[in-house]
Amino acid sequence: MYNTHPGHYSWLVPIRAMWPRLRKFLAPEPELLSFGLQMLRFVGLWGDRRRIVRYLLVLLSELMFLIGPKALLGSGKEGIDSTVRNIAELIFLVEVCISIGIFASRRTSFERLMAILEEILRRKWPQDLQDEIDRFHRRMEFFARAYALYIGFLVVLFCCVPVGSTLVKLVRFDESERSDFMLVVELQFFWFDIRRNAFHYAIYMMFCLVAVSCSAYQSVLKGSIIVVVTQYGSKLFELISKRIEAMAKIPKQTDRDRELREIVKLHGLAMEYVHHLESTISFVMINQIMNCILIWCLMMFYVSTNFGPNAANVMLLFLVLMGEMVVYCLNGTALSEQAAGVSHAIYHYPWYTESVQMQKHMQLIIQRAQRPTGVTAAKFYYVNIERLGMVIQASYSYYLILKKRF
Repeated sequence: MYNTHPGHYSWLVPIRAMWPRLRKFLAPEPELLSFGLQMLRFVGLWGDRRRIVRYLLVLLSELMFLIGPKALLGSGKEGIDSTVRNIAELIFLVEVCISIGIFASRRTSFERLMAILEEILRRKWPQDLQDEIDRFHRRMEFFARAYALYIGFLVVLFCCVPVGSTLVKLVRFDESERSDFMLVVELQFFWFDIRRNAFHYAIYMMFCLVAVSCSAYQSVLKGSIIVVVTQYGSKLFELISKRIEAMAKIPKQTDRDRELREIVKLHGLAMEYVHHLESTISFVMINQIMNCILIWCLMMFYVSTNFGPNAANVMLLFLVLMGEMVVYCLNGTALSEQAAGVSHAIYHYPWYTESVQMQKHMQLIIQRAQRPTGVTAAKFYYVNIERLGMVIQASYSYYLILKKRF
């Protein structure tokens, strides 16, 4: 017989109590980058510039407790496997710091980008498109908050797997029989014996958790800001294409002429938006791509030679990087396609029935739209699905070379 006593399911009470809060967190009111700007404001990268000291503290904690010990003292173990893992984790930690550092240095461009976006969305839109904009706000807020929960979940796994493994060793084995403790990241933590001494391991975990949380915070910033503003760029061009298509249903010539002038204005603002988007994140993209190639090949090498519990945390880092790179490339492709879609919408519009003045306005839009539009990696190449395939191919090639050599 099943136990039907009310206390039998008492463990579900906290989960049920948290569920309404979780739903409210994931279903916010339609606001422009509400969650992402809150996170930027907290560390002084938006709003009050005096709070920038919080961002510096985030960087300092990573440098002191993770990046510094790994770079200066190494992994604390010999062997190519340990060295490869140490280098891969070091590159991952440095890459996140550099990306947000680049973003912080481009704050003026980002502020101008946000001003243009607010100006575009404040303009008068047809009711059906205004409803679509509101739905898009909600979808972007849901994505940003869900991404934060996703990173938080990975952080819990990232820290719990090593701690759980270490606790099992402490409970089941004597000191003379147990193997080295499992570390969150491979490093020599100053003078502490974090692989054999439980007290030292606890101190290491306390500081490591702070540093890992700071790194995760910066990863959430990348997802909730960089990804979202790129998606807004795509949406702007999509909305402009829909207004062009709907213009044919306007009966009066004067009304169509007024609508076309508004579309020309919107398209010019959208192109300026992409210009500032490019200025804000292009160097972030080249940093992401170059480091992804290095990290992926090193991580593949480590996992192929150390498949087991020790590879779990490396796989989580690989999962974060893979997800970021896929999302960046998908959004880059969508932005280029939607920008080109504006010229397609003009081409399929019966422009030949309009006045000469309107045809000149349409020609201006076509000339703008014919220029390649998208996010580049420091002006070298566009970030898109094709580039993702090249990154994967290059990473795998370097992995094969590394595996054959060692």
